[in-house]
Amino acid sequence: MTPRVLLSRLRLAPLLHDGHHLRRSLSAAAAKLPDELPPGAPPPTSDSRLFVAGLSWSVDERSLTDAFSSFGTVTEDGARGRCSAKCRGDREPLHRAQAGSLFDEIPVRDVVTCSAAIYRHARSELFHESAGLFVGMMRAGVCPNSFTLVGVLLVAAGLGDVVLAECIHGWAVKSQLESNHFVATALVDAYAKCGCPMNALAFFSGLRDPNVVSWNAMISGLVHNVLFEEAVLAFKRLCCCFGSVPNNAVTMINVAQAYAGCGDLGMCKSVHAYAVKIGFDLDVLVTNSILGMYLSFGDIEIGREIFRKIIVRNVVTWTMMMGFLLEQAHVGEVINIFVQMRSNGIVPDRVAMVSLVQACALLGDARRGKMVHNQMITHGFSSELPAVNSLITMYSKCKDLSSARVLFDGMRNKSLVSWTAMVSGYIGSGRALEGMHLFGKMSREDIFVIDYVTLVSLLTGCYETAKFDLCVQLHGYSYKSGLYLYRPVPNTLMAVYGKCGYASLAHKVFDDMISRDVVSWNTLILSYGINGQGEQAVALFNDMEESSEERDSVTYLNTMLACSHSGQVDDGLIIFRRMINEKHVNPCQEHIGCLVDMLARAGRLDEAAEVASLTSNEGANPWKALMGGGHLHSHTELTEVAAEKVLNADSFDNGHVVLLSNACASAGKYSDAESIRSCYSKQTQKKILGLSSIEVMLSSTR
Repeated sequence: MTPRVLLSRLRLAPLLHDGHHLRRSLSAAAAKLPDELPPGAPPPTSDSRLFVAGLSWSVDERSLTDAFSSFGTVTEDGARGRCSAKCRGDREPLHRAQAGSLFDEIPVRDVVTCSAAIYRHARSELFHESAGLFVGMMRAGVCPNSFTLVGVLLVAAGLGDVVLAECIHGWAVKSQLESNHFVATALVDAYAKCGCPMNALAFFSGLRDPNVVSWNAMISGLVHNVLFEEAVLAFKRLCCCFGSVPNNAVTMINVAQAYAGCGDLGMCKSVHAYAVKIGFDLDVLVTNSILGMYLSFGDIEIGREIFRKIIVRNVVTWTMMMGFLLEQAHVGEVINIFVQMRSNGIVPDRVAMVSLVQACALLGDARRGKMVHNQMITHGFSSELPAVNSLITMYSKCKDLSSARVLFDGMRNKSLVSWTAMVSGYIGSGRALEGMHLFGKMSREDIFVIDYVTLVSLLTGCYETAKFDLCVQLHGYSYKSGLYLYRPVPNTLMAVYGKCGYASLAHKVFDDMISRDVVSWNTLILSYGINGQGEQAVALFNDMEESSEERDSVTYLNTMLACSHSGQVDDGLIIFRRMINEKHVNPCQEHIGCLVDMLARAGRLDEAAEVASLTSNEGANPWKALMGGGHLHSHTELTEVAAEKVLNADSFDNGHVVLLSNACASAGKYSDAESIRSCYSKQTQKKILGLSSIEVMLSSTR
């Protein structure tokens, strides 16, 4: 065995960590390579007239540079790098027979045709197919050139396979192609996309006279790996090397991403000013990246201002703004932006339609949602997986589970998101058992491994049904699968344990958490509160003050609720005063209702009635609390007055009818209790002028 073949085997054997057959195929192909190049094969050196895979058979150097200038760009939708995580693992690795069949379909098996096929499949994100073609090419004895290596490096970047990138790097060194600008740029890009930015930086540092494309690949790679400050330093080195900032759109896109990641608004404004100065304010790709840079700060006013100032817009510009408004919960503006986009003649794409569906879901507007659904069918988006998933979520949130289930059952290829959306729809609509049965069906089919979103949905179902045993099992699964490290999982576990009456277990989950947020503290305080352990809740409230976590309005509400359930009125009043005086939190109707409930439970009905009267414009919650307190202390007259206020606020439900009826029955007014129930159940009695609604109920049977 010659040293060349041995080296080929050693370098190419560990091709893909998930493709055993592909690794063996490459090793076998390397064994068949001749020691000398086959007749007619081009030498492994760069030339002024080279083949550009997928574009043309022979072009000049300038076209070649343009063809590969996309290395290191940041995509318009905000995903860093050319290859997204969805591409990894979506396809099963090819077996040797499959790889051979792809290669056998190529009519002319020379380096030009093979390189074109490899590159085309890689650019189409068919990474395993592209690797299979490379296997067949090597087995056939076709020696790869620089553009073959570029295509395979695209595969390595798409699969995130650093071993494959290292193999190709070794082949490039052996074939004296390492100094080729296109191969070098592809290597920098591949190492960075594989999560090895230090390897990319080390290789880049050894390049002689790297061009702007190589610099862009390095800057983009650092941004891709969240090394924003290093990316800015690389940009400054680029400026020093070329004497000024290169007039290159890709450079500006990468720099905008880097400065946005640093979180320096002043520097972002400087980048924006320079882009306008050199005329890039008319380049829609650059303006989109600048808009994304400002939107990353989460300031709604800045986002609106920059969006208004943009001269040239495309559908990506509009969808970026729609997505930002969705994140900021300005749902009404999302619909307005969509209407403006259509009035400007912009044809919506799938992303815009999905954003519109999400807006309808948050609004709970099934009518508009169905209109958007019809438009998605018209534009041909209704069969695309993300669109169908968003429609299922929309119908579920609008309580139209039948339509959601029809869409779900009609899907041929369901994803984990599809199953999770349908399960969450059942649980969110109060049909938790049906949602869990659907999850059981998914588990029996053994299609997917659940993620933390699915696990949180199942735990929410346990919360709704108070299924302690299932919660314990899911708790164990979260440890086994590693999903416990996602903060929403332990937060939901604490809520379930608290609901089931096990506040101590909730505290144990809290203690085991590596990092906590305000939701973690609020959930544990509430767990103690609903179990009547007010002292522990107040102690936890004080511990939170000593920690670095900032309290919010929910923290005060949960602590007051705990004081209300345990009779700690004075502590609750102190906390309420501190909320207003120290934190300057404006109390909402939930806070007022909790305050009235706390006073009424303690028998301080006069104070509770006074608070409810002073805050009558805060909604029905204070009167509902007073109604419960009046019934608790057998104060029928106060209960009837509070019930009248609740009924006038159109907030009377079956629970309040039962409460008022029980209050009358406790006072010996059995006929009144019976008339209230029968009258409200029919809901046919119209309001009579001059009589209160309660009097109407009582007089209906007299």
